[in-house]
Amino acid sequence: MDTQKQFEKFYENIKLTKKQRNDAKTKYKGVCEKLHDYYYSDLEYSGKTKLLIGSYGKKTNIRPPRDVDVIFIMPADKFEQYNNHQSNGQSRLLQDIRNILNEKYTATNSIRAWGMVVLIEFSDGTHNVELLPAWEQDNGTFIIPNTKNNGSWDVWDYRRELDRIDKSNNETNGITRFLIRTLKKWTDNCTVKLNSFQIEDYVLAFLETQQTEGNSYSLLIKNVFSYIDNRSPVEAKSHIETAYTRAKKAYDFEQNEKMGEATTEWKKLFGDDFPKYEERSLSEVESDSVTALYPAPKEEFLERDYGIPIKINPSYKFKIDADVEQDKFRKHSLSYYIANKMWLMKKKKLTFAILKNDVPGTYSVKWKVRNFGSEAAEAGDLRGEITRDSGYEKKIENTKYFGKHFVECYIIQNGICVAMDSITVPIH
Repeated sequence: MDTQKQFEKFYENIKLTKKQRNDAKTKYKGVCEKLHDYYYSDLEYSGKTKLLIGSYGKKTNIRPPRDVDVIFIMPADKFEQYNNHQSNGQSRLLQDIRNILNEKYTATNSIRAWGMVVLIEFSDGTHNVELLPAWEQDNGTFIIPNTKNNGSWDVWDYRRELDRIDKSNNETNGITRFLIRTLKKWTDNCTVKLNSFQIEDYVLAFLETQQTEGNSYSLLIKNVFSYIDNRSPVEAKSHIETAYTRAKKAYDFEQNEKMGEATTEWKKLFGDDFPKYEERSLSEVESDSVTALYPAPKEEFLERDYGIPIKINPSYKFKIDADVEQDKFRKHSLSYYIANKMWLMKKKKLTFAILKNDVPGTYSVKWKVRNFGSEAAEAGDLRGEITRDSGYEKKIENTKYFGKHFVECYIIQNGICVAMDSITVPIH
């Protein structure tokens, strides 16, 4: 496993699991739905009266689960009721919200109201919900309560905060959220006094000065620590200097192919979520060499070209195979040929299909065919485009060029690749 793949694995290790994401959704949906049913009793809940903010809204959350910050959008006609209250209508608003939620959440540890929010602490010890009641204005900003100093109304532009992360992340092909999450994990592991807003500001400012395309994760992390080191607050200065020193050492080790030593330094920064270094197998090295020898100009990748992240769910069982047919020959599966170390001949018909799939719910299927070898290269037919399934979860191909080719199949659910499989097509 090279450093780039180590960071890819590390990134998956620090993201919430599917179970944790579902838990968060259940919590904030239940809270907002209860308030919606109270304040909008004539409208079915659709989620439009809530807005996720904080790390969950910005999609920069990491493990372990934290509080979910969410705005509940109050009906416009309720503002005057609290604005005209005799004293501290802001506090009255939070207490009213608390009382409404108490009707549903009797088994929680507590529901507390103070400052600007109502905190719902759940007894299961996973996600809590910090709810902020607010009124959205025509310009997209929100009027929010502040109970301090006899009460006042503040105005915040939460959508702008969300949009700036989205915009930067789209422009950098996901690097923005990668760096924010990575630095959050470092602050957790090394108990650094930097909050989420500071980390976001540093990363966004850094990326405005940095060319990200073609740079490795390790180089970007070394550089972002260098950037922060020159601008860090006094209380975090020593931690950041140490982080930059270790990141630089790790990067230098990597450049000198001392991958074990590099991994040791990265683990000092990020803890055990950073995977150990494993020597690559000969087959992996050979595969990279073949890919470099026969680059496909038209080859596409899910995340780079379609914005579809690959987050494989290991609990799903997914496998593809193909029926191999040719006149006057017995029909066999492609896996039969592979298992018996048999090469295919040209002019055979291959019908690829999903052999096993237990992904629940609605999903879509995409395929990719990638050719290798001098024949395919000379014919300009190395392929690699990602195509949509025709609706039958099958793909028909014919053996055409000598070489070891492959076919991949992807299961896309809610804009994420949750399962994939590939199979080699050896033609001789």
